[in-house]
Amino acid sequence: MNDKDLETNVVTNLTLNSDEVRRIECLYDINVNNSTFLGMGSGNTNYCLETDIGRCVFSIIEEQNRDDVEIMAKTLVWLEEHNHKTSLLIRPKQQGSYSINLRGKYSLLRSYMPGAVCQDLSASMLRQLGAETAKLHSIPLPNFLSDSVFYEQQKFMDALDANIDRDYECWAKGRLRELAVGTFGDLPTSIIHSDLFYDNMLFDGDQLVGMIDFELTCIYHSVFDIGMAIVGTCSTDGKLSAEKAHHLIAGYQSTRTLKNSELDVLQRYTEYAAILTSLWRYWRYWRYWRYRIYQPDDDRADKFREMVALANSIESTNFKTITDALPLTINSKP
Repeated sequence: MNDKDLETNVVTNLTLNSDEVRRIECLYDINVNNSTFLGMGSGNTNYCLETDIGRCVFSIIEEQNRDDVEIMAKTLVWLEEHNHKTSLLIRPKQQGSYSINLRGKYSLLRSYMPGAVCQDLSASMLRQLGAETAKLHSIPLPNFLSDSVFYEQQKFMDALDANIDRDYECWAKGRLRELAVGTFGDLPTSIIHSDLFYDNMLFDGDQLVGMIDFELTCIYHSVFDIGMAIVGTCSTDGKLSAEKAHHLIAGYQSTRTLKNSELDVLQRYTEYAAILTSLWRYWRYWRYWRYRIYQPDDDRADKFREMVALANSIESTNFKTITDALPLTINSKP
């Protein structure tokens, strides 16, 4: 793919053409009055649709197959059934599946959640997020979710043998080996979001509206999700903010008390989350150099290094400053 093709592809992604809109109208039995580009997330392209049933979000899932997308849809249905606040799935009419095919990729239609993304969360906002995360972790486990974390895929690990940035590759291998999170088996598991960055939650002023983008949801150690939330919301100038992390954990503890076994490994899982995020970004960077799939600008090229700096900050932080003031219950329920 040359630069011109890449540019054409980006422009095409900014709009839904008339045939695509008509297909959506037909399959969902709705009238679309207007469509606008919302942006691209972690492997999806999103559009806002003004329709006769209200404002909706149409998401084209770029990197996952039909079975994966159907599981995403089932997850939204499961969350709705258990009163967890997120966007609601809208099902196609006269069709057995939850998703439709557009541009050769599987896609979902959801209700639009009003609210704004906030990068710098206040203490109150972080405590709300912590409490909402604990509520998510308390939902009964469905039988259709995988116990495999998206970021742990072998294809991402293979990028560490790409020999593009050998300093990074050596560092990541060494830290993953040192953290050895695979040895921690006796930890509470739950439904986890897996991608609790600030841009996957919406606020109305300082009030949390809800989480969005449950594409990477799985069943895994709850403490990993907490660590990812710290990575995604608790940094200042590229470094971990212990104060912010404390507010997030305090909010979590207000709904579900963490076990001592979880607190003991919280720092490791938080650094692990940062390293896995850096690895995913590095893989996308590596894929460009190998296949010319992406055209990284300077910002994209350096994104994985931001997570390296954050991971190093997490490693050097005394996590007792985050957890010491928390109420501990040794025999708390998972």
